[in-house]
Amino acid sequence: MDTLDLQIISALRSDARRSVSDLADELKVARATLRARISRLEDRGEILGYTVVLRDDGRDLPIRAVTLMAIAGRNADPVVKILSAMTEVRAIHSTNGKWDLVLDIATRDLAAFDEVLNRIRLIDGIANTETNLLLTTRKGSVKSVPPERA
Repeated sequence: MDTLDLQIISALRSDARRSVSDLADELKVARATLRARISRLEDRGEILGYTVVLRDDGRDLPIRAVTLMAIAGRNADPVVKILSAMTEVRAIHSTNGKWDLVLDIATRDLAAFDEVLNRIRLIDGIANTETNLLLTTRKGSVKSVPPERA
């Protein structure tokens, strides 16, 4: 990927619904060039798709956290299976180093969050966890909802 590809991706992350004309004007390239570049990024699998983020995605589950998890022995598959069934666990990532898994957790309030952590701690095969609450999103792929529109 070159600089223009990275600029295109950045602009699309900001607002993937903008017209090709607007994006081409902003990036100072011809519309045909922009269309071709986007198609090439999609064809190569750099851009996998586009999505809709609903207002309620951020509003209804405001308590967000990252949990780092160490798995005892060869228990990763059964642990991942149990975690995958928990609706509060939005994503499960394998990783390297001290931790085996990284979880993205979201709940409606702290009481629900505490309950989820207690359920996670009861899963056989988990050796250790470290959880960090996310306080403020300073850069993310989801725009925040202004309070007057929430």
